[in-house]
Amino acid sequence: ERGRLMQIFLYASMTAELDPDQVKRLGGQSRWGITPSDPMGTTMRRIDIAQGGNRIVTRTCATMNPGLVASQRDVARFARTHERKFAQRFPQLAGVRQHHSWAGHLCLAANGVSVMREVDDGVFAACVQNGLGTARGTLTGMGAAELALGIASDITRHFAAQDRPSKLPPQPFASIGANLYMRWKEWRARDE
Repeated sequence: ERGRLMQIFLYASMTAELDPDQVKRLGGQSRWGITPSDPMGTTMRRIDIAQGGNRIVTRTCATMNPGLVASQRDVARFARTHERKFAQRFPQLAGVRQHHSWAGHLCLAANGVSVMREVDDGVFAACVQNGLGTARGTLTGMGAAELALGIASDITRHFAAQDRPSKLPPQPFASIGANLYMRWKEWRARDE
């Protein structure tokens, strides 16, 4: 599917474990999540001891990286954005810093299709979940396994009927355009 898949990286940061005084200042439930209405808005989640300590995770910002690698420079740049958004949302936790920052990969097709097919003799693919990894990844994985076993099902018929991922503009235009578009969408969702 060369020239048809968008390799997107999403960026997140997590605080160090909050001490008892910080937990008290934060208040509220020990576990929660905030999901924005705009996909380019900021997602925040509070986890508790059972999930790795009293911490808050912030996820916002995305880049298209056709080389399949997120740079440390981008991770550091977006960590500063996470710090700013965290400070805006939680003024009662002034001084709490982001302790870990990272990038996670997802694959998109411009026309929203997934790939579930035999790509070579005996080699089956189940990929391009378009940000719906848990549901679509499970279904395409089941479908690929069924294809490998020679089983036809509603799942295999559904994904087999989809078009191929649409062709992207050539590089560097695809990356430049996608990254400009994502910066614009992030700017529009800046208050989410």
